[in-house]
Amino acid sequence: MKKYISIIILTMLFISLFATTAIFAKMDIGGELNIALSGVLFRESEALTYPQGSLDLELYIPPFDNNQIKTAVYLYPNSATGQLDFMFKKLYLKHKFDKLQLTVGRQPISWSFGSMLNPVDFTPGAMVMDEETGSKYQNAIEAYYPINWNSSVAVIAAFPNGFEDMKWGIRGRTMLEGYDLTLNYVREAEQNSTEIVVPVNQRIGFSAKGDLGPFGVYGAIGYNFEDINNEDFTFLAGGDYSYFFESGSKIYFQLEYLSIKEERLSSLLGSLAILDTGMDSESNAHLLLSRTAYDINEFSAISLFTISSLNDFSTIIMPNYSNQISNSLTFNCNFAYFNGKQNTLFGPGLIGGVQEKPKITIEAGFAYSF
Repeated sequence: MKKYISIIILTMLFISLFATTAIFAKMDIGGELNIALSGVLFRESEALTYPQGSLDLELYIPPFDNNQIKTAVYLYPNSATGQLDFMFKKLYLKHKFDKLQLTVGRQPISWSFGSMLNPVDFTPGAMVMDEETGSKYQNAIEAYYPINWNSSVAVIAAFPNGFEDMKWGIRGRTMLEGYDLTLNYVREAEQNSTEIVVPVNQRIGFSAKGDLGPFGVYGAIGYNFEDINNEDFTFLAGGDYSYFFESGSKIYFQLEYLSIKEERLSSLLGSLAILDTGMDSESNAHLLLSRTAYDINEFSAISLFTISSLNDFSTIIMPNYSNQISNSLTFNCNFAYFNGKQNTLFGPGLIGGVQEKPKITIEAGFAYSF
């Protein structure tokens, strides 16, 4: 059944494409090539360096007859197999009806609202500190209904583990007194390695964002539950501020507080999740996040991210620098320093009792856009 449905979806996409021959003359291809050298320094002075590379390719197809086709693929070297691997980021067909938009296929799904971490997203960890992750891209069907210019409803059915399990959610969005308000519900069934279905996870999330004088403020509340005896709450509050200099440069500040159950951090933090702390998994982890970004000029910028655990005072410090060398070429340098006492959230220790946590990571390289 899974093969038949995949074949049907792909056939629909190609039939729609070839039905209008005028599209071929207007198609274009673009993307971004990333080449970098990464390094990891461990606590015992052991260092590891390795090259990295990836290629994003997207086929630009002009819309036709209220239809839009999006195709994008991500190619990267798989460290586990040592071979070139790929992942479709986009492979979908969107059709606009009179009062409805229907999107079918591989598509990006994120309910972001400007926070550095979003605990009430359709998939927590889809966006981490302004960087997207692979979990943002889902095989899904989305129906989007715009009620008016500032209100809408979206319903999503996704299939992250194939067609055996369906994850679905609904999100409503509106504006009230200048504040952007959203309410969503997500229901998903997970499976463990033995294919035994665990209890259904359900989440209800509410977020709000707006301006309070010169400051931007936002917040979110999440309610996670499997049943009445297994439930927990998540809280997020944050704000941001921008200042423009007469020279045209800009400085940006952002501060955020997050309270979340410790066992949910791994999915929310993505690659930054350095867990195995010995902390009670039933209690909440309390994080303080900050971001400072300065646009030196229209070509270069520096930024500083920090994540601090208020439970054990361990911290990640992440300075970044970027410089646009030409219209197509950009130099990027990212650095991360993990600090804390033994067996704290971001401090030294072992992951799973085997792998040592890093002390410093650094990545420097070039991005070429075409």
